[in-house]
Amino acid sequence: MSFNFHVAHLGKVLVNSHRGYCHVYPENTLPAFEGALQEGTHSIEIDVAMTTDNEIVVIHDHSVDRTSNGTGYVEQMSFSDLSTLDFGGWFDQSFAGTKIPTLRECLVWAMDSGVGLVVEVKQRKRHKEFISELDKLLKSLPGSIEHIQLLSFDHVLLNIAKSSIENLNIQVVTLARYNDQLAAVKASNADCVCVEYPHVHVDDLLAYKNEGLCVRMFLPTMSNGLSPTEHFNRHFGYDVHNEIIGWLRNGLIDMISHDDIAMLKSLVYEAGLEPV
Repeated sequence: MSFNFHVAHLGKVLVNSHRGYCHVYPENTLPAFEGALQEGTHSIEIDVAMTTDNEIVVIHDHSVDRTSNGTGYVEQMSFSDLSTLDFGGWFDQSFAGTKIPTLRECLVWAMDSGVGLVVEVKQRKRHKEFISELDKLLKSLPGSIEHIQLLSFDHVLLNIAKSSIENLNIQVVTLARYNDQLAAVKASNADCVCVEYPHVHVDDLLAYKNEGLCVRMFLPTMSNGLSPTEHFNRHFGYDVHNEIIGWLRNGLIDMISHDDIAMLKSLVYEAGLEPV
């Protein structure tokens, strides 16, 4: 069964856990994904890159230094190299021994669990080979393509993938407002748009929804200890919190993404909607 990323018109919002439930678990690991599912959410953003031996693995950074007990760059390492590393102990010793997941593992898990994956491409080199391997992987797992949206800041890469992989849905990141925002997004052949509050206006959201596009809002984690909406209230000097609540209530956002699932759920409930 395919996963439905378009839910705003149903009075629902997908609580999209960023790198899994990384507020509580080590990011981009199976425990983080299972933890998100246990919290009753069914949409997860993950990051991927490819090893020297063409295994697509789930990791955010270009190097393994921050999230493992090793050193090196993912695209310069083999999967066997990565398999020897601990990707959980850095977060908490209770997760020591956690292995880096492959995208194949995550796709199988997502299909079995009824989860939709927003898969952000972190690959910097060998784009042609990456797209070829992704195509082969998706074809080897019938139905898996209906559980993902491919995400990137690189709209050129996304369009090469979309033209190469039949029925692939892409989600484009927008971190600027152009003179004709909708035209810019349509020129990138987007199925879904990822927005952040400082770079989006309600007129953009209305245009996206009128065009039938899916919308995901990403809320960044703040270093000052404030929630994202509290930070924006203070930063901009007006009530951003209730503005975002209104956007949710009016069906302009399908997915809302952050590290903290409980916080996201509270926003959706405040809007009088069902978090899923």
